[in-house]
Amino acid sequence: MREPVKGVSPAGRRREERAKATRERIVAAAVRLFLERGYVATTVTAIAADAGVAPATVYQAFGTKHAVLARALDIAIAGDAEPVEVLRRDWVDQARREPDPGRRLARIVRGASEVVARTAPLKQVMRDAAATDPEVRDLIDEDGRRRHRTHEALVDLVIEAGPLRDGLRRDDAVATYFALVSTDTYDALVAGLGWTVARWQAWLVDVLGRTLLGESDR
Repeated sequence: MREPVKGVSPAGRRREERAKATRERIVAAAVRLFLERGYVATTVTAIAADAGVAPATVYQAFGTKHAVLARALDIAIAGDAEPVEVLRRDWVDQARREPDPGRRLARIVRGASEVVARTAPLKQVMRDAAATDPEVRDLIDEDGRRRHRTHEALVDLVIEAGPLRDGLRRDDAVATYFALVSTDTYDALVAGLGWTVARWQAWLVDVLGRTLLGESDR
């Protein structure tokens, strides 16, 4: 969802700041309710009540409950409500400045896995809702395509620092990274086996270091 254009006058800027704060409050309320009740059982009226606004305010700000969910996912992916895409985030810039391919990969994996950990609870809600809601299924599909494009760019960033392991094609490297840095491995190892996020991240760094570069994390 595009953010409204900020007002140029002090009064306009104050109005926009209040509107932004209201939107963020609505999204935060929606996430709480989605996680507690599920997406389907959460109504716009309930979101409005939890956020302390009228239902009309939710509709004016987002239009639909689906749009609130989409915005909640965007914020979970980014880590905040600022309009900065993932590939321009600080952790990506820090990785780009790392000349060693192994250490660059480790930075990238840790940053990307933090995104997975943040989004995992909401994505579980989305998977449950997708059984009956085609719009949510579409959102899941679009998120998968977007994640794959991002992971392609991150693997290319690793390749810029040094070559892949002998015999490993770029497409296979992307597919491996895409499969492992995912809610599937998070759910299996962190949610399922009780691993800490730090242990899961260290496992990813080790496995991907050996698989993509032929080395372990240094």
